[in-house]
Amino acid sequence: MSDLTSCSASTLARRIRAREVSAVEVLTAHLERIERWNPVVNATVTLNTEPARARAEAADAALARDEVWGPLHGVPFTVKDQFSTAGLRTTYALPHYADFVPDADAPQVTRLKAAGGILLGKTNLPFAAYDWQCQNPTFGRANNPWALDATPGGSSGGSAAALAAGFTPLELGADVGGSLRVPAHFCGVASLRPTEDGPLRGIRPPARPATVRHIAVAGPMARTVRDLQLEWAALSGSADTAEVPAPAADTLRIAVTPELGGVPVDTNTQRVLRDAIGAWRDAGCSVARRPAPFDVEDAFDTWARIQGFELTAGLPAPLRHTPFRQLVWHGYVRSQYGSLAGRMAKGAGLSPRAYFNVLDRKATLADTVDAFFDDWDLWVTPVAALPAFTHRRTGAALEIEGVSVPYALPIAPYNCPTAAPGHPILTLPAGRSSDGRPIGLQVHARRGTDANLLAAGRRLEAALDHDPEPASFAETSGSEDDA
Repeated sequence: MSDLTSCSASTLARRIRAREVSAVEVLTAHLERIERWNPVVNATVTLNTEPARARAEAADAALARDEVWGPLHGVPFTVKDQFSTAGLRTTYALPHYADFVPDADAPQVTRLKAAGGILLGKTNLPFAAYDWQCQNPTFGRANNPWALDATPGGSSGGSAAALAAGFTPLELGADVGGSLRVPAHFCGVASLRPTEDGPLRGIRPPARPATVRHIAVAGPMARTVRDLQLEWAALSGSADTAEVPAPAADTLRIAVTPELGGVPVDTNTQRVLRDAIGAWRDAGCSVARRPAPFDVEDAFDTWARIQGFELTAGLPAPLRHTPFRQLVWHGYVRSQYGSLAGRMAKGAGLSPRAYFNVLDRKATLADTVDAFFDDWDLWVTPVAALPAFTHRRTGAALEIEGVSVPYALPIAPYNCPTAAPGHPILTLPAGRSSDGRPIGLQVHARRGTDANLLAAGRRLEAALDHDPEPASFAETSGSEDDA
């Protein structure tokens, strides 16, 4: 593998500014790796090759004049094909927009470019950005670089796969029910689901109303927490966020909840969590097991009712009303996500007054979680009850320790309730299953403390001795013929 495609974004940024390597060389190395291995992984779906080359040449010329555009000067990045990109195809994973080219960038893309980043291309995602796998109606299936017969997760599945494959050092994804966290966990990369802060713009076709006003957030993805800090500084518009020092380990108070929603994790995940607790204690952290700081069922229902109401409001007129509304939720969605559809169907039928009552419940949940952090600095939970699973039809049963379980059961209770309060969540690579599949952990913190969470995450990452090297395809299962 080219050294440049295994480097962290922070290292690339430093080496480019020091003129040890050119932005053109960095871009070329990533394009060559994509050309060689993307047919196997199918993580990138649209490349920005010529504009990116021109931008890289301009970055090198600027450095020759001692001009630095920002902390990402000359560093390539990719974005989930849910974010609008000016002059570059954006499909939103909807067949009707298979050839759509927006006129403007999403705000998050604008910020990454303003920080000196170079847009390399777009990454794969499932239909309508709604699944924990990554089967796209236009581009086909993305595969997990660590096990090609397994999913990279969803909906930011191509995002995580591109990072894990060494196609990009930085990625932009989004999350409403695990779409950043599950792919990061499945692919062994890091992500930040930031503090929820108003409606997420730039992720919908311009002709569609922005009915999803809560819970959905955009967030950075990278192979290391240091790189998340670098990207989050650009996305949040504050260079100071990249400079928050890591706290001393012996000052960190960590609460751990090994199980959520009555769904136990598999033995591999239990082992990784135990090992992480041991490593953090050895590093001086104070770690104790505690129950979840809120009623998980109440948080789950809050998430589902908000999602059900807001998603239904964005459907075409005939589907917003019975009987067709019932067919959507109790027919199609139930076939995909089982009992999760029933929870969301209750939201689809809410009156406006009832919807606002649910938003009040959401605010109370957020306050409850913040009160929990009066006594704890961090709260750690699993991301899912199992590592990456093999490709299958959406809705098909999964297995935990040889027991068949409904499709959503190993994932939804760990991701939907935890998204409802709106606090920041770091997904941290923590270990591997016995057959080499990555396993991550969720690290939660108080609302508005994203920069501090990332700083603490660097301390936890160091204790775990995480190896951020991209996947070596010679060691993965499957072949190009399997993709």
